[in-house]
This record gives sequence, C-alpha cells and structure tokens, in this order.
Amino acid sequence: MDDVGTQAAVDRGARASRDPSRGDATRQQIKLTARRLFATQGLDSVSIRKIVREAGQKNAGSVNYYFQSKEALIRELILDVADLLEAERNRLVDELEASARPISVRDLVSILIHVPHVDTNGAGLDEHALRFLNMVMIDHRDLLFDALQGGADRGTRRCFAHLRRLLSDLPPAIVQQRLMLLMLHLFAVCSSREAARAQPDVWRSLWGQPAARENAIDTITGMICCPVSPETLAAMRPPSPSTAAKRPRRQSVL
Repeated sequence: MDDVGTQAAVDRGARASRDPSRGDATRQQIKLTARRLFATQGLDSVSIRKIVREAGQKNAGSVNYYFQSKEALIRELILDVADLLEAERNRLVDELEASARPISVRDLVSILIHVPHVDTNGAGLDEHALRFLNMVMIDHRDLLFDALQGGADRGTRRCFAHLRRLLSDLPPAIVQQRLMLLMLHLFAVCSSREAARAQPDVWRSLWGQPAARENAIDTITGMICCPVSPETLAAMRPPSPSTAAKRPRRQSVL
C-alpha cells in the first residue's frame, strides 16, 4: 500500500475509534435506504450516487467506504433478510418436527409463506425486505444463490428435504422443477403481501380478505401435489432415434 493509501486507512480507523456509533448509524441508514430503493426500483436502475443522496450523505464515496462496492452492499442486504427469515423457518420446523402429528405438505408451505413482519409484527425486517429479495431473484438470481452458500438458507433447505420425502412418488425431475416454481411463487406472493401493508386499498380484493393467506397456502399446496399430466410425462420422454432422425436440421442464421 502506498503512503497515501496507508494514511487513508489510518484516518478511517481514527474516525471510527473517535465515534463508532456515528459510523454504525450511517452504515445502517445506507442499508435501509438501499434496500428501499432496490425493492421499489430494481437493482440495476439504482446507482451508488442515488443511494448516497437518498441516505442524506454528502460524501459520494460513502457506499464504497462502508461496503467496498454495490455488489458487496447487495450481498450484505441479502444475508440480513435471509438471517431473520431462516431463523424463523428453523424455529417453526423445530416445532413441527417436535410435534406428535404427521408432517404434511401444507404444513411446510405454511412455514415457507410465513413472513415475521407481516404475520406476527416480528422485529428486524422492514417494509421492503421481501420485495428486495424478489428484485434480486428477478434481476440477479445468480447473486442471490451465491450469497446464500454456506447454510444461510438452512431453514428453507430443511423444508425442501421434507417436501422431497413427501413427494417421493413423483419423478425427481418433476419434484425439482416444482420446488423451483414454489420458490418463484413464494417470492411473488410474499412480496405482494408485504406491499399490501403500504397500499391496502390496492390489494384489498386479495390480501384485504380474511381467508387470503390460507387460500394462498391451499393454492401452492395444490400446485406442488397435483398429479403429473400425460402431457408433462410425454414431454419428459426423450425422442426415439427414428423420430429424431426425421426432424429437419435447423439452418444457421449466421
């Protein structure tokens, strides 16, 4: 590190040691602002400059100072939300496994759709947490799953292990696809439930109805458990050699 870089590092350490609470408060403000902007506008359309401005910071380098990069900030936000969600899912799976009754697909869907700050006013998640994760899923799915490596999504994986056991009569490829569709559906459903808290009139005909949550659980359970159609089974079969030979070869467009 050159002399300028060394001095900058010393200056940062000195500022943090003089008033660490100020640094923590600024860091948290940047995270809350970024999560709101990412949740409502998408990841790619929100710049570091906009985050800094909306967070009320005068220094354009604030994000890089605290998080090194926009991607590092996004990763930390993912883990913040995942830690709280997965802790709740682990707790609910523990309770389910400790109960004397058989575990059903609906039980597991009920755990996966549970959102602490929507269902129980749980602390720690703000009004943009699930919408933020949904935006990451839409725009940067690879970043989402890369950030969750190492067991950050353990509660979800425990639910999936039970679901695979309960769906063992279905072809494994179908089960895998349905679990992926389940997660896509859950992201959308949970995000809309979160949005309904801020815009109750917009969602009154759905989440304003008393049976909406239970009906959503029924719907998702039916999606996972429904019989595999003849059309899907036919599509799974590889073409016979004779059929493949008769297919016309595609002409290159290059």
